[in-house]
Amino acid sequence: MRKLFLIGLIGLFFVSACGTRTEEQSSSGVVRAVLFWSETCPHCHQVLNETLPPLQEKYGKQLEIRTIELSDPANRELWAAALEMYKVPPERRGVPMLFIGDKVLVGSAEIPDQLPGLIEQYLAAGGVDFPAISGL
Repeated sequence: MRKLFLIGLIGLFFVSACGTRTEEQSSSGVVRAVLFWSETCPHCHQVLNETLPPLQEKYGKQLEIRTIELSDPANRELWAAALEMYKVPPERRGVPMLFIGDKVLVGSAEIPDQLPGLIEQYLAAGGVDFPAISGL
Protein backbone atom coordinates (compact mmCIF):
# COMPACT_ATOMS: atom_id res chain seq x y z
CA MET A 1 0.00 0.00 0.00
CA ARG A 2 2.80 2.37 0.93
CA LYS A 3 4.55 1.59 -2.38
CA LEU A 4 1.38 2.35 -4.33
CA PHE A 5 0.98 5.65 -2.49
CA LEU A 6 4.59 6.61 -3.28
CA ILE A 7 4.17 5.75 -6.98
CA GLY A 8 0.98 7.81 -7.09
CA LEU A 9 2.72 10.74 -5.44
CA ILE A 10 5.62 10.59 -7.91
CA GLY A 11 3.14 10.39 -10.80
CA LEU A 12 1.24 13.41 -9.48
CA PHE A 13 4.49 15.38 -9.19
CA PHE A 14 5.45 14.44 -12.77
CA VAL A 15 2.07 15.47 -14.19
CA SER A 16 2.08 18.78 -12.33
CA ALA A 17 5.68 19.51 -13.39
CA CYS A 18 4.79 18.86 -17.04
CA GLY A 19 1.70 21.06 -16.73
CA THR A 20 3.76 23.90 -15.30
CA ARG A 21 6.30 23.67 -18.10
CA THR A 22 3.55 23.84 -20.73
CA GLU A 23 2.04 26.93 -19.09
CA GLU A 24 5.44 28.60 -18.98
CA GLN A 25 6.08 27.81 -22.64
CA SER A 26 2.74 29.19 -23.78
CA SER A 27 3.08 32.31 -21.64
CA SER A 28 6.68 32.98 -22.65
CA GLY A 29 5.81 33.99 -26.23
CA VAL A 30 5.12 37.49 -27.45
CA VAL A 31 2.56 38.43 -30.07
CA ARG A 32 3.59 41.40 -32.20
CA ALA A 33 1.38 43.26 -34.67
CA VAL A 34 1.30 46.49 -36.68
CA LEU A 35 -1.70 48.81 -36.80
CA PHE A 36 -1.96 51.44 -39.52
CA TRP A 37 -4.34 54.26 -38.68
CA SER A 38 -5.29 57.83 -39.56
CA GLU A 39 -5.71 60.79 -37.21
CA THR A 40 -8.93 61.80 -39.02
CA CYS A 41 -10.53 58.33 -38.84
CA PRO A 42 -13.14 57.81 -36.09
CA HIS A 43 -12.99 54.02 -36.56
CA CYS A 44 -9.24 54.16 -35.93
CA HIS A 45 -9.75 56.06 -32.69
CA GLN A 46 -12.36 53.50 -31.62
CA VAL A 47 -9.82 50.68 -32.07
CA LEU A 48 -7.01 52.67 -30.42
CA ASN A 49 -9.09 53.83 -27.44
CA GLU A 50 -11.58 51.01 -26.87
CA THR A 51 -10.23 47.78 -28.38
CA LEU A 52 -6.50 47.85 -27.71
CA PRO A 53 -6.30 49.11 -24.08
CA PRO A 54 -8.15 46.12 -22.52
CA LEU A 55 -6.06 43.71 -24.61
CA GLN A 56 -2.84 45.45 -23.53
CA GLU A 57 -4.00 45.26 -19.93
CA LYS A 58 -4.85 41.57 -20.21
CA TYR A 59 -1.69 40.43 -22.02
CA GLY A 60 0.85 43.00 -20.80
CA LYS A 61 4.33 42.36 -22.20
CA GLN A 62 3.04 39.41 -24.24
CA LEU A 63 1.38 41.82 -26.69
CA GLU A 64 3.26 44.46 -28.66
CA ILE A 65 1.35 46.51 -31.19
CA ARG A 66 3.26 49.07 -33.21
CA THR A 67 0.93 51.88 -34.31
CA ILE A 68 1.74 53.79 -37.47
CA GLU A 69 -0.19 56.97 -38.31
CA LEU A 70 -0.53 57.59 -42.04
CA SER A 71 -0.22 61.39 -42.29
CA ASP A 72 3.58 60.97 -42.62
CA PRO A 73 4.58 60.12 -46.24
CA ALA A 74 7.20 57.62 -45.02
CA ASN A 75 4.49 55.79 -43.07
CA ARG A 76 2.27 55.68 -46.17
CA GLU A 77 5.17 53.99 -47.98
CA LEU A 78 5.32 51.37 -45.22
CA TRP A 79 1.59 50.82 -45.56
CA ALA A 80 1.93 50.44 -49.35
CA ALA A 81 4.69 47.86 -48.78
CA ALA A 82 2.46 45.98 -46.33
CA LEU A 83 -0.49 46.06 -48.75
CA GLU A 84 1.71 44.62 -51.49
CA MET A 85 3.37 42.01 -49.27
CA TYR A 86 0.01 40.73 -47.97
CA LYS A 87 -1.67 41.11 -51.36
CA VAL A 88 -4.55 43.09 -49.85
CA PRO A 89 -7.23 43.55 -52.53
CA PRO A 90 -8.31 47.14 -53.32
CA GLU A 91 -11.77 46.64 -51.76
CA ARG A 92 -10.16 45.84 -48.37
CA ARG A 93 -7.73 48.77 -48.32
CA GLY A 94 -8.77 51.05 -45.52
CA VAL A 95 -7.95 51.99 -41.96
CA PRO A 96 -7.70 50.90 -39.28
CA MET A 97 -5.72 47.96 -40.68
CA LEU A 98 -3.86 45.50 -38.48
CA PHE A 99 -1.22 43.02 -39.65
CA ILE A 100 -0.63 40.07 -37.34
CA GLY A 101 1.15 36.88 -38.38
CA ASP A 102 -0.20 36.02 -41.81
CA LYS A 103 -3.53 37.80 -41.19
CA VAL A 104 -4.88 41.23 -42.09
CA LEU A 105 -7.76 42.68 -40.09
CA VAL A 106 -9.58 45.75 -41.37
CA GLY A 107 -12.03 48.03 -39.60
CA SER A 108 -13.51 48.71 -36.21
CA ALA A 109 -15.69 45.59 -36.35
CA GLU A 110 -13.23 43.00 -37.68
CA ILE A 111 -10.32 43.98 -35.41
CA PRO A 112 -12.18 43.65 -32.08
CA ASP A 113 -14.00 40.52 -33.27
CA GLN A 114 -10.94 38.58 -34.44
CA LEU A 115 -7.89 40.00 -32.67
CA PRO A 116 -8.46 38.41 -29.23
CA GLY A 117 -8.72 34.92 -30.75
CA LEU A 118 -5.63 35.49 -32.90
CA ILE A 119 -3.65 36.64 -29.86
CA GLU A 120 -4.61 33.44 -28.03
CA GLN A 121 -3.80 31.32 -31.09
CA TYR A 122 -0.36 32.88 -31.56
CA LEU A 123 0.47 32.75 -27.84
CA ALA A 124 -0.39 29.05 -27.80
CA ALA A 125 2.04 28.62 -30.71
CA GLY A 126 4.82 30.43 -28.81
CA GLY A 127 4.23 33.93 -30.19
CA VAL A 128 4.62 35.70 -33.51
CA ASP A 129 7.03 38.45 -34.57
CA PHE A 130 6.26 41.72 -36.32
CA PRO A 131 5.44 41.27 -40.00
CA ALA A 132 8.54 41.41 -42.21
CA ILE A 133 7.34 44.57 -43.96
CA SER A 134 10.13 46.21 -45.93
CA GLY A 135 11.27 49.34 -44.10
CA LEU A 136 9.56 48.54 -40.79
